[in-house]
Amino acid sequence: MKKSRKKKMTRTRIIILLIIVALPLIYFGRRVYRYISAVHKERTVKKGILILRAENEVLIDRINQYERGTLLEAKARDDLGMIKPGEEIYLVPKE
Repeated sequence: MKKSRKKKMTRTRIIILLIIVALPLIYFGRRVYRYISAVHKERTVKKGILILRAENEVLIDRINQYERGTLLEAKARDDLGMIKPGEEIYLVPKE
């Protein structure tokens, strides 16, 4: 009887020890996972911010071109065939 009782006590101690070790591992494992997820999300958001800033610069440049009139003039010349007063048009035939 003593042997079976000793085995039960040993098994119980092992189970208690495993629980004592497993609970902190699970707790800290979840915290590490959350931290890694937050770092990944932060990097993704920073990349998105850089892309949006680049797009914003392009749009600001385009607005400035429209305000100066350079883009409108180029569009009118290319798409509509408009010319300034006093200019002459030379048509070159394609061969």
